[in-house]
Amino acid sequence: MLLKLDSLNFQLCYVCNSTGHNCRALPRQLRVEDDAPTDIDGNSINDGTDVPATQEEEEDFQGVEDTDFVLYVSAVETERCRRGQTVAYASHCQQESALDRPVAGHANFCPGELSTKYRDLPSVLSTVKHEMLHALGFSVSLFAFYRDENGEPLTERRPDTGNPPMDEELQIHKWSDRVVKNITRKNWMIRGGYMERTFHMIVTPRVVKEVRDHFNCSELEGAELEDQGGDGTALTHWEKRIFENEAMTGTHTQNSVFSRITFALMEDTGWYRANYDHATPLDWGRGLGCKFSMVSCKQWLNTQRFRRKNPAPFCERIKGNPLRTECSPRRNAVVLCNLVRHDTILPRAYQHFDTLPNVAPGEEAHYGGSVSLADYCPYLQEFTWRHKSVLIRGSRCSYEENTPKTDVNFALENYGAHSKCFDHSERVWEQKSCRQIREWQHWGSGCYKYKCESGRLHIVVGNYTYTCFHASQVLQIRIIKRGWLHKGGVVCPPCRELCGEEFASRNEYCKGGEEPLPPNLYPNDVLTCSAVSLTSPAILIATILVLILSVIQK
Repeated sequence: MLLKLDSLNFQLCYVCNSTGHNCRALPRQLRVEDDAPTDIDGNSINDGTDVPATQEEEEDFQGVEDTDFVLYVSAVETERCRRGQTVAYASHCQQESALDRPVAGHANFCPGELSTKYRDLPSVLSTVKHEMLHALGFSVSLFAFYRDENGEPLTERRPDTGNPPMDEELQIHKWSDRVVKNITRKNWMIRGGYMERTFHMIVTPRVVKEVRDHFNCSELEGAELEDQGGDGTALTHWEKRIFENEAMTGTHTQNSVFSRITFALMEDTGWYRANYDHATPLDWGRGLGCKFSMVSCKQWLNTQRFRRKNPAPFCERIKGNPLRTECSPRRNAVVLCNLVRHDTILPRAYQHFDTLPNVAPGEEAHYGGSVSLADYCPYLQEFTWRHKSVLIRGSRCSYEENTPKTDVNFALENYGAHSKCFDHSERVWEQKSCRQIREWQHWGSGCYKYKCESGRLHIVVGNYTYTCFHASQVLQIRIIKRGWLHKGGVVCPPCRELCGEEFASRNEYCKGGEEPLPPNLYPNDVLTCSAVSLTSPAILIATILVLILSVIQK
C-alpha cells in the first residue's frame, strides 16, 4: 500500500539524539514539514528549547484507514550510514494506547551499501525483512512493553504515567526479568583457564521452548542477546556466536534465515500470531545439546577434539595460502574456516586457543575468528571469489551462477538446484595438457550434482555418474575436458546423509556396502601428446618451475 505523505498522517513530531534516545516533542513552528531548518541528514535543528504542545497540536487526525502498521521508508546516505558498514536501520515511531503495539515505523536503507546484483537479491530482501521486524517489535526499546497471552503487561507500569519505568542511563524503558534476564556462567572456559561472564537472555515462554527444542537442551534458560556492537546492535539482535546465520543477528555473513525462534519472539510480544509454516530451518547448532549452547566455543572445540569428533560449526584451521576449503555441516556450500591472525591481542574473553599448529607460544592470543560479533569464535563460513574487488561468484551450491568458468574449473564442479558439497581427497587436483601442468593452490571441497537411485548415492562429475558404495570411498576422477586432463578425488559421504529422507519418502532405503563395479565403468582418460610437445625444452622448464613453486608454497 502506497501513501501520499501529508500532515494528516502525522501527530506530534519528536526529535531524538543520534542514538534514538532523549526524545522530546518538537513544537509545530519547528517541524520539518513546516520548512524548519535541517542538517545535511534532514534532521531538525533547534536550540534544545522545549515548547509545550497546545491542545490543537494534540488533537487526533484521521490517520490511515484500514491499516495495522505504517512503515515510512527512505534511502538516504545519512551520517549513520557513513559510520562503520551500516546497511540499514529502523525503529518504531508510534505505539497505540491500548496494548502498546507499534503502529508506525521508519526504515532507512543506505544506498552506498546496497547491492543491485541479482545474486545479492536474497541478501537485500533479508535486510528489508530484518528492519521491518525491528520496527514491529524486535527492539530493545520495546521489550518493556511486551504483554502475555491475556494482554497483561509483562513489565509493571508506573501508576502516574502508565508506562514502564525509565532507565536513565540507557534512556530506554526498563524491562522485567519476565522478558529479559541476566544469566551468569561462572566457569566460562577461555585461553589459560576460566572466567565469569554474564549474558542477557530473552526468557519469554515461546522463545524458551523453541531454543530448547532447537539445541536439544532442556536446561537452556533462554535465547542469548548480542552483547557487542554498541548502540543499535547490542541487546537488539540475537547473539552471533550462538545463532550465526539467523537473520536477526547483528550482521549478515551467510545465508540468512528467519527461524522459529524469531517467530516465537514476535508472538511473545503479545501483539501477533505467528505462522510457523513460513519459518526457515536454522541449521546452526541444531541438536548439538547443552555442551554447545551453554559453553564457550573454546570448550566446545576442546570437547570435540578430545572425542575425536568434527568441531563444526566451529573450526580450528588457520585461513592461509593455499586455501583449504571444507563443506558446511549440511553440505549446502563450500566454506572456509575464518580463523585469522589479528594485529592486536584479542580481549581475554575472546581468546580461544592454548596452542595452534605452527604458531609460536604466546602468539595464540592474536588468533580468532574474523567476525567480532561472534566473540571471535572461528567458524565455517561461506565466501566469495573476487578479482580486483569485483565479485566473480559465491560458494553456495544451489546457485547455478556460482559454477566456475570452464578455463578455471579445475575440479569439474557443477552448481545448481540439486547440487551439494563433497570433500576432495587429500591430493591436490591437477590439470594437465601437453604444454602445461597446473596444480591449483586452493582445494578441499567442491559442489556437484547428485542422485539418489537404486539404493545408492551417485555423484555427477564432468557429466559422468559415479556410484558410492560406502562412506569415505574415494572416487578417482580422470577426465579429459577441452584438451586438459583433470585428475583428483571426490570423497563419498554416508548414503543416508543425503539420500535417507528421499529414499524413505519412496519406501526405499540405502543399501549396505557391496563390491564396486568394474573400474572400466568410469573414464580413465590418458593424455596423448606428440613427441615434439613432450620434448620441448621450454615446456619442460615451465613444468619443472610450476612443480618447484608448488613444493615451495607447501
